Amino acid sequence: MKKILSKFKKIYIPLIIIVFFLFDQISKEIVIRTLKVGSSVPDEGFFRFTHVRNFGSAFSIIQDANLFLTIVGIFAIILIMYFLIFVAKGSIILEISISLQLSGAFGNIIDRIRLGSVTDFIDVGAWPVFNIADSCISVGMAMLAFYLYVNWKEERKANEKDNL
Repeated sequence: MKKILSKFKKIYIPLIIIVFFLFDQISKEIVIRTLKVGSSVPDEGFFRFTHVRNFGSAFSIIQDANLFLTIVGIFAIILIMYFLIFVAKGSIILEISISLQLSGAFGNIIDRIRLGSVTDFIDVGAWPVFNIADSCISVGMAMLAFYLYVNWKEERKANEKDNL
């Protein structure tokens, strides 16, 4: 099992990071080249592609703080990489979770550095417009929450057995 995890970590974890990062960057570039800022395709409907430049953080919070958000983003990337390399050992779910978060953080920080804002374009109902990187971060966080919950339950069971 350790051999499988080792091979998985060496090959698939970097591949996950690279593939989702490229998917994010390519999709944003397509939006930048084909949609004017503020325009949507289709014009109406529940699901649309809407070109938005986000100068803030998630859900456009903390507007016009690009330098601050860039510094926080770089710090987050360093912290996530630390967890991936030194903490997330032996759990495929945890490694994938952190890899998705890392690819999303890279995708959005590259936008901030290159464009001074993040390109968002996935427009679903009343939800704020987001991008692939945001999705990677959200899915990664959901997987992390699942992992922590399962481990908490297992620890709780083990503690109950020890207390009997």
